[in-house]
Amino acid sequence: MSRFIKNDIGIMGLTLSQIGLLIAVGILLAAIFSLVFLNDWNKRVELKNIATSFSSMVENMDNRFFEDTIGFSFSEGNNFNVSISTEYIVLRSKGNLNDDLSVKERFLVRPWPQLKNSSWFGRIGLHNYLKGYLHNDDTHEWVNNSGNISDPIIADDIEFVKKYLSALRESVNKSLALNPLYVFTNRPVYIDKAFVYYDNNDDGIWNDDDEKQEFIFVYQY
Repeated sequence: MSRFIKNDIGIMGLTLSQIGLLIAVGILLAAIFSLVFLNDWNKRVELKNIATSFSSMVENMDNRFFEDTIGFSFSEGNNFNVSISTEYIVLRSKGNLNDDLSVKERFLVRPWPQLKNSSWFGRIGLHNYLKGYLHNDDTHEWVNNSGNISDPIIADDIEFVKKYLSALRESVNKSLALNPLYVFTNRPVYIDKAFVYYDNNDDGIWNDDDEKQEFIFVYQY
């Protein structure tokens, strides 16, 4: 009987099996969590790259000396949200643990994101609106110049056009500070470089002695 009482080989074997099982479970859990966090890290890097690419396009557009339009398309089959203000682009997505992943990229150059209810979009829309749809309440006349380099704003309309653009931009700035512009990622976003030329000396042409304003518009149709 004493032989069985003193025999603890079976107990040791069971204990080692339990330890081995715990180690295996620990390794498996570590692998799972590593995979989850690695996937979230990769997703965050992807969001950061997209935000940086967009911000760089805005900055590059600011460096152009001529009016131009470029389009930016987000990756197909994406599962993230995008919002834009005059200062930031923000991308948000869900992580593997259903937590929020968020990346914010500051614009080095402040663009003019256009609201969905804007009366015009982009540089072409701006020039068309100035020429055909803007009424100068000071002179009680319509603005009859597009603001292109070949059709600058005449002296009588300069202050009114400047006030119109300044007030409109200020309104957009305040609106987007509270509610950033939501971007539909299945549609391209357009980035425009626009100039408004002013014929200060009223000689009918624009030259280097006259004034101009620069804008970068961000919008979707």
